Amino acid sequence: MPQEPQHRDTLVPPYRVLDLTDEKGVFCTRFLADYGAEVIRIESPGGDPSRSRGPFPGDVPHHEKSSYFLLHNTNKRSITLDLESATGRWLFLRLVKTADVVVETFPVGYMESLGLGYSSLKRVNPGVVMASITPFGQTGPWRDYASSDLVAMAASGYMQITGEPDEPPLRQGNEQSHFAGAQYAAVGILAALYHRDGGSGQGQHIDVSVQESLITYYTDAHPALAWMQRGENVTRVGTNSTLVIPLGAYPCRDGWIAAGVITPREWDTLAEWIHEATGNDAILADEYRGGNQERAPYIDVITALFMDFTARFTADELFHEGQKRNLVFLPVNDVGDLLEDPQLEASGFWAQVDHPEAGTLRYPLGIIYSEEMDVGARPAPAMGQDNVAVYCGELGLSKHDLSALRAAGVV
Repeated sequence: MPQEPQHRDTLVPPYRVLDLTDEKGVFCTRFLADYGAEVIRIESPGGDPSRSRGPFPGDVPHHEKSSYFLLHNTNKRSITLDLESATGRWLFLRLVKTADVVVETFPVGYMESLGLGYSSLKRVNPGVVMASITPFGQTGPWRDYASSDLVAMAASGYMQITGEPDEPPLRQGNEQSHFAGAQYAAVGILAALYHRDGGSGQGQHIDVSVQESLITYYTDAHPALAWMQRGENVTRVGTNSTLVIPLGAYPCRDGWIAAGVITPREWDTLAEWIHEATGNDAILADEYRGGNQERAPYIDVITALFMDFTARFTADELFHEGQKRNLVFLPVNDVGDLLEDPQLEASGFWAQVDHPEAGTLRYPLGIIYSEEMDVGARPAPAMGQDNVAVYCGELGLSKHDLSALRAAGVV
């Protein structure tokens, strides 16, 4: 008989991860934590800087209520430690002895300058896997350059293909550059652990460049191919396509609707619907029929006719009537729509997490499901909440020792 899935709280975490990340890598360690790894977030004695990043519930700043920190640190533990102190480095190396993974996002050479580079870590623990996520990687002329989401988007070329054709390049919303490198790091860590546990017994140093990670995310637009063949940059097309007409986002009575028409059958169906709704005979012109190449010379006129049509309906009306007619119409969701989305509700996408300081919050926790694995939903840790458990319970320090370390600013 099939076994009942075990809840993660009843299992011993198979891997221990030491988390030394900022915004470039925090999603990597959160991914590992949500799916069962024991992730220990190592914060400076003053607390991780992201704890001061809003928004805050009730708009009242508090180091335990940062929505950003709470979201990205679910299912983790927290200790405080000053790596720049000799005692702090000694304690860190003791933690490395029992760790499987170290993830860090410091500038290139910083860990080495502290005596905590990969060569030092593997002397303590030959099986440890270290992942370093940096703006431009560990080698090359830009290895020491600082970065930000805007810099990463510009350096990767992502901004060149984002925006309206006659407007400046745009960065994508919500700091998307922070996720690409983090995801590659997570995959690299899993591969390195598989290699180690498969018989080699040896860890690895994984070098992740945010710039390179982003470039691999947009190769489906073939910018490199277009340049090599024609010496041209791929042009920005905004929300609407110049190859499929109409295709893009268009205003409707209560927001925006995404729509796309590809085949001649779809065009004939759409033209009949527009004619029914507007009474405008122009949409039935023979020169618009056929494929997208036939409509391309008339894109401005067709777009105007289509927008006059969509403005008469709500997004929901266009969506459901479009389904009846086998046409692609989909509302452009905002956050409120997503929180009430029946598909996401049915799949259990949103998890309710109770935090002792911030209250009850809803998080998107995990997108991988199986009968054997239950994604965790523990709230983000308070600053240093596991100091006693780790330093005293595991490393054997007394509470007097811990108090002395706290007074000296080591923890």
